[in-house]
Amino acid sequence: MDFMKSERAKESFGPLIFEENRCDLLQNVDTRCLLCEDEFNLQISLPMFLAHIFDVHNIVIEDVQNIANLHDYIRYWQQKFKNTTIEQIIPSITFDSTNQKYFLMSNLLKEDKELRHKLKLEYALKVQEYERNDKSFIRFCLMCKLCYEGSRQGYLEHLSVQHNLQLGNPQNLVFVDELINTIESKMSNLQCIYCERIFTDRHVLKEHMRKKLHKRINPENEEYDRFYIVNYLEPNKSWKTILKEDDRYAISREANADEEYSDWNEKEDQIICLFCKAKETDINVICLHMEAEHGFSFTDITKDLDFFQKVKLINYIRKQIHENRCSYCQLKFETFVDLEKHLTGENHYKIPHLKTFDQPEFYFPTYENDAFLYLIDDVEDN
Repeated sequence: MDFMKSERAKESFGPLIFEENRCDLLQNVDTRCLLCEDEFNLQISLPMFLAHIFDVHNIVIEDVQNIANLHDYIRYWQQKFKNTTIEQIIPSITFDSTNQKYFLMSNLLKEDKELRHKLKLEYALKVQEYERNDKSFIRFCLMCKLCYEGSRQGYLEHLSVQHNLQLGNPQNLVFVDELINTIESKMSNLQCIYCERIFTDRHVLKEHMRKKLHKRINPENEEYDRFYIVNYLEPNKSWKTILKEDDRYAISREANADEEYSDWNEKEDQIICLFCKAKETDINVICLHMEAEHGFSFTDITKDLDFFQKVKLINYIRKQIHENRCSYCQLKFETFVDLEKHLTGENHYKIPHLKTFDQPEFYFPTYENDAFLYLIDDVEDN
């Protein structure tokens, strides 16, 4: 009869054995039971431990697979149950008409919820610290044939600088390997990581992501939330909730343009010439226009600049032209027509000395913020 009741209870509470969704951190040490002296190695005998506390002590730990450090979780409650009985702390559930009580340990109990969050945050911080200090990271680039060796931050900077692939501020990332695996899997399946559309081949996917500013993750997709430490700071609060509450993190977002997202309409995307009002929807066409009309070959002129210097140059030129000022000699004019005459007559459709525009103030777009800023790639995919 006891066996039948136990089996019926198991059916009600769900499976007790977890094969794929194991706890993130199962220490390879013996852990004593919550209420008795029996010990279990959670790394190799978690199902046995769960069956023991269920059959012997009528205890069910809800969502055990999501507890970041089960060893410390159990030790915490061991100490609590030494001074206070489990009946006084943990709510019980009576099963059917048998009057058999089962104690459900879940985040419905405030103390349990706070403990789970504390362990989860501590674990995420430990992983982040390891990822920051580890210099033995080796991985092929997602966009080219480079086999990168060094730190994860260096790898992310390579993706950002060389390919304009923005995965977020490295200081805010955690579980980086899993994040890269996720991005790689989507791209291998020819799926855009931003709009998640499926394409016919890799070349079409690459062009779509480049032209439509989709070389970044979709912030609306909660699948990515676990990879950003800001989502671990407070229980059940994502970055969206925190941003609505105060502006502490809004400053951080503003300071890191890779966390800003725009949902561009494909029919409305237009790229404006750096020196006149001409507009095109194709970056190659606008570059040909600048070369033919202004003698300004963007590719050749900026071949020795890195991505960030190109962004600064574009913002600098935008600002100067917006103010009717020559971007080469800084001479100011009353009208745009006068400026055009000067640029053509003096052949000043060229870039000034690097120090003139390679300034922090020109990194963030403030003048005519169009797609041109982000459609320039230093390195084409091989």
